[in-house]
Amino acid sequence: MVPGMLALPADWESVFGRTAPLIVEIGSGSGRYLIGQAERHPERDFIAIEQAGEYLNLMAKRVMKRALTNIRLFKTDGADLIESCFPDACVHEYHIYHPDPWPKKRHHKRRLFSPDFCAQLRRTLAPDGVLFFATDHTDYFEDVQPRLREELNITPHPEPWEDAPEGRTNYEIKYLKQGRPIHRLIGRRKTDG
Repeated sequence: MVPGMLALPADWESVFGRTAPLIVEIGSGSGRYLIGQAERHPERDFIAIEQAGEYLNLMAKRVMKRALTNIRLFKTDGADLIESCFPDACVHEYHIYHPDPWPKKRHHKRRLFSPDFCAQLRRTLAPDGVLFFATDHTDYFEDVQPRLREELNITPHPEPWEDAPEGRTNYEIKYLKQGRPIHRLIGRRKTDG
């Protein structure tokens, strides 16, 4: 499905044909985490956002092989899709793992976690919604935190994920085996007022 085919903002209940908690992963890669979650939680709906066509094609094959009807795939920029297609307070969980850190200073403007993007996360998170974020890039982790703190209540999560101590994604598994530190945090929507 492509964003141009969606009404704006999208009616996710119509897209999935039911009312269910909405889980969104930005930068899904080949879908290791999201597909596993969709298999374990058929009562939830999942959106995978990935710009790399080769990863998205691989993920689509895996979804079809497993006959998963609770996942929708989007080949687009995550920040653009969220801003244009997501109504207020519709997302129960965001998962963002190891986004491109754009380490060169002149490229920092390309980083996902801009002030506008962080504001969109807050706007679209349900009142009890949660952001799960991880990166192996220390500078990026330090850069992201103040921006997120403006919009969400964030808590560092230095220990491995309880549901996946070896890592939730292929990158995390690889980086842990290499001995790289993984920086994680959990963000919750701030209450209005």
